[in-house]
Amino acid sequence: MIARGARATAGLVLAALLVGCASAPPQRLNTVGPIVGKWQGTITVGGGSPQFYFLTINPDGSIVATWGQNWQWGTVTVNGSEGARFELDHITSGTLLFYDGPKGKAIQMTPDFGGWFVWVTPAR
Repeated sequence: MIARGARATAGLVLAALLVGCASAPPQRLNTVGPIVGKWQGTITVGGGSPQFYFLTINPDGSIVATWGQNWQWGTVTVNGSEGARFELDHITSGTLLFYDGPKGKAIQMTPDFGGWFVWVTPAR
């Protein structure tokens, strides 16, 4: 019974987060400026548990990502649309969405071929 209750609670929390995100659409990025800096949050790989994730975006568009013992380097490219593109270690690419709403800033990263999901906010 406790496991079912925990799953139900987790489902409600996830639903609330998705509804909160849906109210603030992704922002168009004409420059990398709004996303430059240090970010922290979580990465979820497959069906596993979320792990701490740290992302640094530099003014030249280069990025460094770390989680656990993993390090990745890459780039982010903006083109004036809602979804910027990222590439990590020349093997993974995907969409980077930037949100800037009443509850603050956030970045969502999703690879083209699935397998993981990142949600980060500005590091404090």
